Amino acid sequence: MKLIVWLWNPWAKYEKTRHNVWFTFINQWVDFMWFWSWKYESKYKAEMITTEINWEKIVLCKPQTYMNLSWESVGPIAKFFKIEWKDILIIHDEIDFVTWRVALKFWWSAAGHNWLKSIIEKLWTRDFWRVRIGVDRPATKDQIVDWVLSSFKPNEKELLVEKQDEIFNLIDEFLTKKK
Repeated sequence: MKLIVWLWNPWAKYEKTRHNVWFTFINQWVDFMWFWSWKYESKYKAEMITTEINWEKIVLCKPQTYMNLSWESVGPIAKFFKIEWKDILIIHDEIDFVTWRVALKFWWSAAGHNWLKSIIEKLWTRDFWRVRIGVDRPATKDQIVDWVLSSFKPNEKELLVEKQDEIFNLIDEFLTKKK
């Protein structure tokens, strides 16, 4: 069994920000894979889809909390479904990558990301997979919050379409990894 988590801030005002970089294409992936629609589960504070891919049960999760509180969804879901940490994929924005660079990575530090740090601290592990989607870094550290909560420039938006298949392939790579 595997769990895929999309880290984001779920409110409309954040919808098209760098923090929610994956938001633009996640519903396309869900439609492409012929999954059912998202259903809110209050005990997990998340919208979820439970499905099967290649005869393996998969839980898709969009926490309905601020990013820093995503562990409130990830922990209870992993515990209830008995999902091992190595079978969790977290998809998130990455300011240490140029815009639209993507990578699949296992076990990595929080690298200053408060939301990832909170997951590691609260769940006592870093042994999970990540798809990191580059959103670039602002000129100075004090601009980071405004930067990740800003919209993409028109030329950056065009690059998104080109990266969509690559991101889908990384998700598929995670799903086909053997235990």
